[in-house]
Amino acid sequence: MKPLLLSFLLFFMANTPAFAEDVVDPFEELNRVTYGFNEAIDDNLLEPISRAYKDHVPEVAQDRVSDFFSNLGDIPTLANQILQFKPIESATTLGRILVNSTIGLGGLFDVASDMGLTTDDEDFGQTMAVWGVEQGPYMVTPLLGPSTVRDGVGVYVDLTSPVNMINELDDIGFVSSSVMNIIDKRVDMLSVTDMIDQSDDPYIMMRSSYLQKRKFDVFDGDLPVEEDEF
Repeated sequence: MKPLLLSFLLFFMANTPAFAEDVVDPFEELNRVTYGFNEAIDDNLLEPISRAYKDHVPEVAQDRVSDFFSNLGDIPTLANQILQFKPIESATTLGRILVNSTIGLGGLFDVASDMGLTTDDEDFGQTMAVWGVEQGPYMVTPLLGPSTVRDGVGVYVDLTSPVNMINELDDIGFVSSSVMNIIDKRVDMLSVTDMIDQSDDPYIMMRSSYLQKRKFDVFDGDLPVEEDEF
């Protein structure tokens, strides 16, 4: 599902002015400071490592890493689909987990997608939106990046989900798995960040693309004609 996510982000960044947007950003001054801090970390550490990983690690190895963490990510997706009362999507995601965890050798191979078992990522922030919880102000969190008050709570819940069973490894295993997951996600965002960096105001571009993408996620792509809150 990563290419689809990337396509959505690129689309939203290229077409942001076309969308009506009610931005609630009372912490903009602090958010910009945090954004600058995150950019410094990314420019000097994450991006160089991710580019080196993409350029020098064999693609087949990169695919195995992506498929493995994608399979783990299906676990909180399944939980949130159940909480959102999506029985068909839940059954499909459960099928993905079972197939990829067995035939796919513990998730190293995404066999399920080849069988037509595909799903969209769901997180607890989306679940709370479905329950009617308002998004709250926009905020930029250290290291984690763009968010809202609602999504910030959702991230905390998702980070304590069964996907982190891998964190029961020893300290070396925990650090190694976490680093690989971060690098894998950062590689997928390389072309997106290039576009953001080239914009007149990268902060505004990031904020707009994030909020529009989250709105798309909450409504499963079926955006309402007029909606003040999501």
